[in-house]
Amino acid sequence: MIFTWLMLKPTAHAETPDTLAPLVFITEEYPPYNYLANQQLTGTSIDLLEAIFEATNTPLNRHDIRYYPWVRGYELTLSQPNTVLFSTTRTAARETNFHWVGPIAQDQVVLLAHHDAPISIDALPQAIERGLTIVVIREDIGAQALIEAGYPEHLMLSAMDNRSALHMLIRGRVDLWAYSADVATWIAESEGYPPNSLMPVHTLSESSLYFAINQATDSRLISLMQQALEKVQSERSQR
Repeated sequence: MIFTWLMLKPTAHAETPDTLAPLVFITEEYPPYNYLANQQLTGTSIDLLEAIFEATNTPLNRHDIRYYPWVRGYELTLSQPNTVLFSTTRTAARETNFHWVGPIAQDQVVLLAHHDAPISIDALPQAIERGLTIVVIREDIGAQALIEAGYPEHLMLSAMDNRSALHMLIRGRVDLWAYSADVATWIAESEGYPPNSLMPVHTLSESSLYFAINQATDSRLISLMQQALEKVQSERSQR
């Protein structure tokens, strides 16, 4: 993997960059979009990014993508120019923090209960009244949705990653888990739990996933990547 931050050099002319080589790409475990399998990055977003590399003649592939825990990748992308984080939910709260290339997929974030401890709620105020505890991952869309909705901080517990959150729910340390419905199901099955182990009980958001790019990144690189994405998506839709 590449471990040197590649910075854009100032040029005398506002020419369109030839490739996306100045960018550093970061991802996390968020299957089926991006995850490790047999020590290799895979998933629909990984495949899409490699197609973008090919479309822009960028001399990179999946082995050049950095794989970090979500919080570390998020903080690096906020602070380091030329850094790209995916797959990232685009929200109003995050809008001005990044440039955005996409959309690349649709995602639904829900509150999940363990099927051995079924919970039924009609709305978040009901969950608050009942004092239901919810496990979240810091800076994740589920956590942000709850904070924006005014969910009490003392009822939200942070997990290091999605597998830790899953185990907290399964072991009864919390009542609910705020996370992507599809990703949570995939994680549970990969850990050996039955497909019906998790029950969605309330939808927090339905939104699109994007490549999130540091604000200080050259806008010409953003345009090149967006154009390449649209070209790849158009070609795939015609197959």
